[in-house]
Amino acid sequence: MERLIRGAMGEIKADLIVTNGKVVNVYSGEILDGIEIAVLDGRICYVGPSARHTRSDGTEILDAAGRYVAPGFIDGHTHIGHYCRPFEHLQSYVARGTTALVASCDELSTVFGFRGLKLFLDEVERHPLRSYTLVSMVAPQDPLLCSTATFTNEEIAAALADPRVLGMGEVVSWLRLLQCDEEILARLELANRNGQIIHGHTAGARDQKLCAVAAVGISSCHEPIRFEDAIERLRLGYWTMLREGSLRQDLAETLPPLIASGVNLQRVILVTDSMTPDDVAQHGHMDHVVRRAIALGLTPMQAIQSVTLNPAVSSGLEQEIGGIAPGRRADLVLLQSLEECTVTAAWIGGKQVAEDGRSLVPAAPLAWPADMSHSLRLKPAVNEDSFKIAAPAPAPKIRVMSLVNQTITAQRFVEVNAASGFVEADLRADLLKVAMFDRHHEIGKIAFGFLQGFGARVGAVGLTTNLDENTLMVVGAADGDMALCANALIESGGGIAIVHNGAIVEKVDFTIGGIFSLEPWQIVGRGLKRIQDRLRQMGSPFDKPIFALSFLPFVTLPSLRITARGLVNVKERRIVSLFANGVT
Repeated sequence: MERLIRGAMGEIKADLIVTNGKVVNVYSGEILDGIEIAVLDGRICYVGPSARHTRSDGTEILDAAGRYVAPGFIDGHTHIGHYCRPFEHLQSYVARGTTALVASCDELSTVFGFRGLKLFLDEVERHPLRSYTLVSMVAPQDPLLCSTATFTNEEIAAALADPRVLGMGEVVSWLRLLQCDEEILARLELANRNGQIIHGHTAGARDQKLCAVAAVGISSCHEPIRFEDAIERLRLGYWTMLREGSLRQDLAETLPPLIASGVNLQRVILVTDSMTPDDVAQHGHMDHVVRRAIALGLTPMQAIQSVTLNPAVSSGLEQEIGGIAPGRRADLVLLQSLEECTVTAAWIGGKQVAEDGRSLVPAAPLAWPADMSHSLRLKPAVNEDSFKIAAPAPAPKIRVMSLVNQTITAQRFVEVNAASGFVEADLRADLLKVAMFDRHHEIGKIAFGFLQGFGARVGAVGLTTNLDENTLMVVGAADGDMALCANALIESGGGIAIVHNGAIVEKVDFTIGGIFSLEPWQIVGRGLKRIQDRLRQMGSPFDKPIFALSFLPFVTLPSLRITARGLVNVKERRIVSLFANGVT
């Protein structure tokens, strides 16, 4: 502290001075000309008309050359554990002006438990982009329904005591909370005692239910998909996070009516909730979100405040990041244009980390333990018979997961022809078989379901990146193709594969836990794009078909889901039979 005082007074000379820029002051909402910024020991020590008194021969001078100088962008709610390793996600984001994020460590936690969380913390610590980690609350989402690795209460306490941990991740299973589930209440009470934040996920909650969730200290929600959802959460004091990422794009439905209503937007935060490497390559990261928000009616200042000051305040980090002011970390971006949010360079802690859309951070990620590679614990001995489902009658009625959209399912009852003695997929009826493998408890056991509405005329699609089971799931029309797909993914340690007519037509490998690759983010992104493109070519109507499959195990969204334990009736919070008459 003394050094910053003396730096502000010019008694200790600055490491860096930023001059000749237009400063984006998110505190006052002004664009300030003729302002200089002095940086010492990674923090801003002076902001004012002249930093000459802080300059010495050893001070680096950054001439902004008339560009806008803004605080580094913050993604206030995201996930960085699928597809790419976390370090590579950070490499892709920092190149687009993101200098901090708040991430739930869900993926590694559901696969490896507490060990996965600790390695996640070690991995992100190696990158200068500031990663504020939340302890996963989906390991598991619901112990009655899910089959994942778990945390003990002692491990939760140890995680929250780690100085690298900001708080608790999103409480997805708010139904458990409303039922006063003792485990959830104990964990939230611990976070509250520590003064740590708790993220929310209140999809579908309204009125008294929404009040009950907020009453226990859950401070945010990133699930508004309509104006009514957003305004209700704002009025109840939630930090209201509007999402524009890879899995969902909600700004078009939520932002324009919020703007038109004239309400105060200071508790609105723009987030991605995850951005995949193929989308970063095509669109960008938080710079893309800002551009989108401006196109939908926010002023450039409001949009930038929503990805800087607002997320910093909501996370209790306003004295560290989120603005250009004395004492804050010197996390800065240079913008050629405010309206187009064209990032030309970025600094974290006064050190340049990106220029012209590329990261300047050396690749020095964590060396992952060997036993985390090829760790599905399944044997590549799957055959056609593995997918046979004996029928209780020649024409049984089965429960079917019918895709309403890319993330929501409806339960349908369909009578099928089982004259062969088995329930089969029917490509002509767009009825695909779904097989979920248990990788944690009853190793290799398969739970079955059926899916309608996916649209792709495909023999089999397999993936080990699914929310939040992260186990082997194979969806298909041909048992032989499904077996080939399963064995190929087991042999490679996980990933995504498309099989048709006895041949693997597309495949990307995620060797670490089945959830991510160690390849550079650009290579992973190209592989994901090929997968999505191929499934659309095969007839799927969705923009990102693989996400429609990824959400099938997500047991807190309507209405029929599947985990390694079986089909799940979400509303009733119970496992149900595939057959309508209850025969198993």
